[in-house]
Amino acid sequence: MSKCPVLLQSVLDRYDYTRTLSRSRWAWEFLRRNQDFLEEAALHGADKVSVRTACHGITLIRPRIDQMAAERWGLAFFPDPRHDGYAAHAFWSSALFPRQVKVQVSPADSEATCPIYEKTVKQCEIVHLVDTAGREHLLVKGNGHVVQVQCRGMSMLSPEPVRLGFLIRGTANFASRWRMLDEAQRVYGAGQDASVPWSRTSLALRNALVAHDCEIAGLSVRETAEIIYGKARADEAWAGPGRSMKDEIRRARARGRDLVSGGYRTLLA
Repeated sequence: MSKCPVLLQSVLDRYDYTRTLSRSRWAWEFLRRNQDFLEEAALHGADKVSVRTACHGITLIRPRIDQMAAERWGLAFFPDPRHDGYAAHAFWSSALFPRQVKVQVSPADSEATCPIYEKTVKQCEIVHLVDTAGREHLLVKGNGHVVQVQCRGMSMLSPEPVRLGFLIRGTANFASRWRMLDEAQRVYGAGQDASVPWSRTSLALRNALVAHDCEIAGLSVRETAEIIYGKARADEAWAGPGRSMKDEIRRARARGRDLVSGGYRTLLA
């Protein structure tokens, strides 16, 4: 690998989009690097799923066949593993990913408009899924964020006008449920939310992802440290007696391997 700092930084820049990923999208980033998953996904091509575009640019997805193979990985169907955590149409099962936003779909007056729907179709990309059990789900993408939504009540595809309302049942974990809805509002905006700083969690996940990719590419621990921390800091760490950076990169590698091999499920719990 070239030691040019500009080239090293350009490698790290490729991961910058992960800054705004939620844990469910991080789970997809690691799963799509699992070789067993890739081999199985290759057996279930695009012809196994119906994909079409409806009004307002909404993508409608419906599996044509049973999706038991995908369900073993926690998915409603096999998304294209070439697509990253933001672009992929990755829908997780409710059992594996219970912390989903839930909306109640109800009949609306014929002349009434639904504020939630109107705002969402104007500002966001929407992917609508009807799974093999007939349940409806949404992926709402915007501002660098992705939210997975469960639909209850009427069908979103009803010819009759519908109204959406956020659904919170019971008082258990009310604060976390409210916080989840608040975080979901981040999809409203234009383009990538560059103002979002790296959190400790997202930075640790990014480093695990980078370390895993470097290991698969055959790069050394030292070369991985140069990509993540820059050549100057890596040179300083390797020249001194301390082992903190070396150990940190090895831990990042180990965590990356664990998340790819099945630990991604813990990000969804």
